[in-house]
Amino acid sequence: MNINTQLAPEDLNKLNYRVSEFNSSLKENQKIVSKNTLDQADFMKLLITQLKSQDPTKPLDDKEFIGQMAQFTSLKEMNELTDNIKAMNKEFTFTKAVSLVGKSISWTDENSRYNTGTVGSIKVKNGDTFLNINGMEVPLDQINEVKDAVKDTEKKDPASK
Repeated sequence: MNINTQLAPEDLNKLNYRVSEFNSSLKENQKIVSKNTLDQADFMKLLITQLKSQDPTKPLDDKEFIGQMAQFTSLKEMNELTDNIKAMNKEFTFTKAVSLVGKSISWTDENSRYNTGTVGSIKVKNGDTFLNINGMEVPLDQINEVKDAVKDTEKKDPASK
């Protein structure tokens, strides 16, 4: 008795399509993220697992437990400090950009073109600060030079200063 195990081409195409759909839905639903660092929740899980699986005849030493709790507290405070520094950095960048309003700046754009213009306003978009120069949004890291803007009266009569 011979059994044919090959699928017809249309059945094979249907099966491949279903497998592709299934794999795509898995990727969308699982969103696996790799981490290179431990956060507070990971540290706490490790500590709880350690406490659950310890030998009852040799419980965790008090000093070791206190040391681990101190590490946990330090980790939490370092994360809060990092968040505060990031927020301060954004505030500083905004303040720096505000001081450039009305100034003449030169910058090199992403196409390596040299540009100049006067900063009309600033804009914050997705946490990043941009200078608005004649409708163009210029990131602060592209600035090459900052000068006081030349006023029309100074152009006409330099002796009027």
